[in-house]
Amino acid sequence: MVYLCSMNTRKDKEKGKRVQLNKQLERVNTIREEHPKHEVARKMGDFFIDVAKLVIGGVILAGLMKQDIDYWPLAIAGAIAVVIFLLFGTYLINYSSK
Repeated sequence: MVYLCSMNTRKDKEKGKRVQLNKQLERVNTIREEHPKHEVARKMGDFFIDVAKLVIGGVILAGLMKQDIDYWPLAIAGAIAVVIFLLFGTYLINYSSK
């Protein structure tokens, strides 16, 4: 009798391990299915952050060029654009990490 009880316990433990492994595999498969969506959001977030860096560089270069451009309106418009691009880019990166 004792032998049969220990066999059932051993079988139950193995069955529990298989069930747990199957659940983990299901989670991995669902993550793989959702991954491309999140990857696109991450790349778009990186893109918007790069655009913000380019706007900063453009404003600095336009200020150094000494042409007929009013620097302060350009700097204000550039700062607003940088803030918008940075906020949207960080939002997309945070969305992709969820």
